[in-house]
Amino acid sequence: MTDAPPDPEYVLRGVAGTAFGRSFHLLAPTTVGRSPECDIFLDEAGISRLHARLRPMDFGLEIEDAGSTNGSFLNGQRIGAVAIARVGDEIAFDRLRFRVGQLRKASDASPATRARSTASRHLGWWTAGLVALGVLLALALRGFSSA
Repeated sequence: MTDAPPDPEYVLRGVAGTAFGRSFHLLAPTTVGRSPECDIFLDEAGISRLHARLRPMDFGLEIEDAGSTNGSFLNGQRIGAVAIARVGDEIAFDRLRFRVGQLRKASDASPATRARSTASRHLGWWTAGLVALGVLLALALRGFSSA
């Protein structure tokens, strides 16, 4: 028996409106709306209580408008019912705009990239250890010189 591959992991990054600078990870089907029960809670007057549903798929991010009053948009075009967004596309809910990105998993990196990442982490620990040793040595020498 084989395990099913995990759903792709997308991220919405706010590029306009009060969501600017915020990021939302989409690891599973996600609801968007003004209701606090939504997975992504957007407390804006132009957002419907249940505005849209987002589903990560292998071929893109499925956007389903949930009958919102002010609409859901993909690259400036209003979504009738369902649309597919790809990495780099822009999604808007009323005036809040988001860019679609995809999270990079460590397992997706090449072996060389993973090796460099591991080496740089180890180098960081070595550097911190050497700095701490230097500070202790300087304090010890300072103590000996004043005695």
